[in-house]
Amino acid sequence: MTGEFKAGLLGWPVSHSFSPVIHSLFIEHFKMEGSYRLYPVKPVKLSELVAELSQRKFAGLNLTVPHKISAMKLCDTLSAQARSAGAVNTLVFESAGLKGYNTDIAGFRALIRDLSFPFPSPFFILGKGGAAAAVSQALTGTQTIFLGRGDGIPDTNLPEMATVVNATPLGWNDNDVFPFDIPEGWNFVDLNYNPRWNWRNQLHVPVVTGEKMLVEQAAESFKLWTGLTPDENLKTMVLEKIRKELYENNDKQ
Repeated sequence: MTGEFKAGLLGWPVSHSFSPVIHSLFIEHFKMEGSYRLYPVKPVKLSELVAELSQRKFAGLNLTVPHKISAMKLCDTLSAQARSAGAVNTLVFESAGLKGYNTDIAGFRALIRDLSFPFPSPFFILGKGGAAAAVSQALTGTQTIFLGRGDGIPDTNLPEMATVVNATPLGWNDNDVFPFDIPEGWNFVDLNYNPRWNWRNQLHVPVVTGEKMLVEQAAESFKLWTGLTPDENLKTMVLEKIRKELYENNDKQ
């Protein structure tokens, strides 16, 4: 790409996001001029803001709650994965128009692939939005069950081992309560990464949080926008920095 790199994250809310930290480190590593910023935007204003940023020569945008599904109608074309998931988290401003991608799928696959222990199926996915759709696509060929926030897991015939995935914003508030308990012998994947979430911290099951998925999907987005690929060493450095900031901030609370 040529010129100053500009990108950002659109959501409501977005203040908790580490995406600017990640992309700033990518920009610095590749010795680029540019910036990545947060843009809080309500759903009713999404189309207007996307059009405005396009005119300001942005390379592209990321999307988070609650825009991943509704933004599909803004796209001129969709990648195969975005179409299959029914959700986009990355927009690329191309000469032929706006193209939507879903890099959350690759992010979740990397998270599961690199675990030091297996997370067994079936996967109970809490959430019915864009993040849940990406998780389902990443787990193609695996038994998955979607649950809404008001749903519980069945009371009978429970498997001895299974995995629950939190694909909702539950957990960003320290005192959020999950809609059901995680049975002993199961596992929990939380796509969020708030170290102060009281409910999660009281679990007695293996837990994995979403920082790695965040970095991996960001690297995929950055590659789409710039043609530059963050390598494993760079992604590991970024992940370590995020975790350090998360837990140092937690210690100061």
